[in-house]
Amino acid sequence: MQSLKLLKLPKRVTFEFTNLCNRQCAGCPRHLMDYPLGNMTPSLLSSIVKQLPSRTVAVAFFRGESLLHPQFNEMLRILGKFKTVQLASNLDYVTPSKQHAIMDVCTFFSYSLHEPLKPQTSRHVGFLSDLKQAGVETQVSILDTLIEDNKEEFTRDWIKIVDRVRVYRTHSTHGFGNMNHLIVNTACCKPFEEMVVLWDGRVALCNHDWNLSFPLGDLNEKNVKQVWMGAYYDGVRDLHNLGLRRAVPTCEFCSFESNHVYGELIKVKNIGG
Repeated sequence: MQSLKLLKLPKRVTFEFTNLCNRQCAGCPRHLMDYPLGNMTPSLLSSIVKQLPSRTVAVAFFRGESLLHPQFNEMLRILGKFKTVQLASNLDYVTPSKQHAIMDVCTFFSYSLHEPLKPQTSRHVGFLSDLKQAGVETQVSILDTLIEDNKEEFTRDWIKIVDRVRVYRTHSTHGFGNMNHLIVNTACCKPFEEMVVLWDGRVALCNHDWNLSFPLGDLNEKNVKQVWMGAYYDGVRDLHNLGLRRAVPTCEFCSFESNHVYGELIKVKNIGG
């Protein structure tokens, strides 16, 4: 079994600006979070960002709608040191100033749909077109169950507007779901490459660790490198490299692997656009 190598620092860091959200979607396990609601402070975000190199891939969302953060523009611009900044949003709370911040900082933007809207019925098509013209890679994402009867039509319509369409498999209908579509014992890349920072500074294992089932450290108490190289992270990595990933609570029912795409990703070139 091939062992994955540890990087000196994570190459991808997810920052949970907030875990507040204005929607209650059936496929999202937010309502089962046993975790207080809150917003990350700009000072905490700044202190973490200063510890990371500019090549780090920064993700500006996790379990909430980032645009609900009362200081969203300031938070996003703190991430401006990074060459790659990714954001997903339902755009329900977008404003002209937030649009400018997104266009100035983000290199990738995903518009999260919670119903099978056609481009002509979405008020955000103009913004998506502006982003694409400005060189920001754009995406529309939706759950497969929402478009199972018209996936081809949905994809054909939206791929004219954005660079790619992401169709996620629904692995949860009423909360935490089972991603175990395949039995996988090989090591996952996430503990070796990625870090998720919750709004209060605690560190989760990955973007599938929705309920902080295995906390790895607190960035209010230790720096990024100390947490990244700490005993909790190392314990998870050892189990993965030994083929025992299912002993990790977060990983027990997850089949994610390196270079794995969960769901279906359709790009312009794939359909001759």
